[in-house]
Amino acid sequence: APAWRWGNIPIPEAHLVGLVTGILLQVVTPWSLPWPAWIGHACGWPLVLAGLWLGAWAVRAAAGVDLERPDQLIDSGPYARSRNPMYLAWTAGYVGIALVAGTAWPLLLLPVVLVLTHAAVMREERSLERSFGAAYRNYHGSVRRYL
Repeated sequence: APAWRWGNIPIPEAHLVGLVTGILLQVVTPWSLPWPAWIGHACGWPLVLAGLWLGAWAVRAAAGVDLERPDQLIDSGPYARSRNPMYLAWTAGYVGIALVAGTAWPLLLLPVVLVLTHAAVMREERSLERSFGAAYRNYHGSVRRYL
């Protein structure tokens, strides 16, 4: 199996729309975070790096499966601890970018991003249960959805 399957890197629409909207709002109506930039960098960069690391680990763990049309469950690597490590990775990166940029807008939009992401996760879970039945229900019962 390949070490990486680049097609498995998801495009997180809600996260991208939230970030782009937040950046555009920042250009139109600046709203900076209420602390010095160094605090945003000190908190944000570790989140960005953690998101990149977790995302890379998840993509590598899923390299043997086409995530658009899975033919098996992935329950190793980060998938042994979270059913959705890629969404966690994108969320960590999203918050980290907002903190590093020092803008409040993406953080204000984060609840909407998370609700939209959760709706996508619920659709994916229904699809996986239809495809894998009892095996998915067992996995679902033993591994947390997010953290």
